[in-house]
Amino acid sequence: MQKKQYLKLLFFILFITGSFLDANSLFKEHKTKIISINENTAIVKNFPDVKIGSSGIVVHRYSKNHSTIVAKIIVIAKNGDTMKILFKSFKDLKQPVLPLPKILPQAGDTVILNFLYNKALMIAPNYQTYKNIENRHTDITWLNPDLFAAKLFADNDPNPHRSTFKNMCKNYSFSLLYFAINKSGYFVDCNSFKILSKEHIKNSGKIMLPFYSRIKNIQASWLSFGKSKIKNYNEFYTNLLR
Repeated sequence: MQKKQYLKLLFFILFITGSFLDANSLFKEHKTKIISINENTAIVKNFPDVKIGSSGIVVHRYSKNHSTIVAKIIVIAKNGDTMKILFKSFKDLKQPVLPLPKILPQAGDTVILNFLYNKALMIAPNYQTYKNIENRHTDITWLNPDLFAAKLFADNDPNPHRSTFKNMCKNYSFSLLYFAINKSGYFVDCNSFKILSKEHIKNSGKIMLPFYSRIKNIQASWLSFGKSKIKNYNEFYTNLLR
């Protein structure tokens, strides 16, 4: 079986057998209306538990039974009872045979904050750290790290960058990342790459590179430049979050 066919089969098996059931997110989803718009930003109601850097979507309703997503948003500022959001193009559901809707967000459109925060991908240095965090946050559905590692294996890319993570989030419909670095755990929004929350964690054991998974020997192609293997786990992911 060719390498690409093997990886496609692995993706399918992991997707079917993994834990992908809906769960109550650690970060509560909120719905509100756009109050006002100024070019590519808008004002919405402030929710104290929504962090700067959080992402979401704008939904425009055509009629009682018809609506569509017209933009992504990032929370960029908070001031008293309101928040400022920045509009981004929404291309997650793009299909080559279908045109993208050419509707701009309008006052009164619905904004869904902390969208797709009920699932997350965890980057941990070893199995024990991974399980400790997974057991702590049982309200989150954790994407199997083998899926991400298999993608890196297929792409001959042993050192994932922000664009790699963002593509994974888009392809598997989630918006939350978790990085276990030294003695700290960081929840990070996949769209803005802003740190939303930090916590103290137990982190011990042998470090696996580029992160804990069951996929071994992720090699860079000899034709690739700037894709050498990660040498220092904590340093690499600390720099990634900067």
